[in-house]
Amino acid sequence: MKKAIYLLFITVILFLFSCRKEEEKAPETKIGYNYAGLYERKFVIYDVDSTFYNVPFNIIQHHRFELKEWIESKYTDAEGHDAFRIVRYKKDTTISTNWIHQVVWNATINKLNYQKVEDNIRYVKLIFPIKEDKTWNGNSMNTLTEWIYEYESINTPETIGGKSFDSVTTVTQFDDENINLIQRQFYQEKFAVNVGLVYKRIIDIDKKYNNGTGLFENSEGVDITYTFKSTGYE
Repeated sequence: MKKAIYLLFITVILFLFSCRKEEEKAPETKIGYNYAGLYERKFVIYDVDSTFYNVPFNIIQHHRFELKEWIESKYTDAEGHDAFRIVRYKKDTTISTNWIHQVVWNATINKLNYQKVEDNIRYVKLIFPIKEDKTWNGNSMNTLTEWIYEYESINTPETIGGKSFDSVTTVTQFDDENINLIQRQFYQEKFAVNVGLVYKRIIDIDKKYNNGTGLFENSEGVDITYTFKSTGYE
């Protein structure tokens, strides 16, 4: 009898301990902090496929290359939040196998949001907790026109770049097609747990009116896709 009681006691203790461990893990997983993928010395490599249109000048350029974002170091910003220095590299595999330094960006994360500074412009990439259909102004930290970001889907299994991810959250940043079909703007990013950005799509194209044909044509703009290739630490 005593042995049975002892075993029951041990079982209860182990159960409570495991529950406590789950509770300790819960905030980051449930709230969504780990979708930012901000870990010192981590890198992510992307395949980038881009098309630039300038039809009035008979120019359509296709470029394929690789981009690498490396979180070089972690520090504390002026507001006491965790911040990260991000070094970006580019490699045109048709020309060289060497990475070419491009630019240094940075990112910060706090209890409310994940911010990333790209080319000196601060964007609010994610807000916490992550919830489906939740919206916010991604340009609230800069002087650009208000763009209402939205969580289109959250915690969804998805395969990107041949890699299967258990949890992917999709943020549609802007989706607008002019009623006269003279402009198409679509900006979207996907984030995977513990990795960060794994997919990015930018479509920003204007169509000019052609008096000769009476049609909207002569496109000008860009169509760019970032697709996850690999990740690691160095």
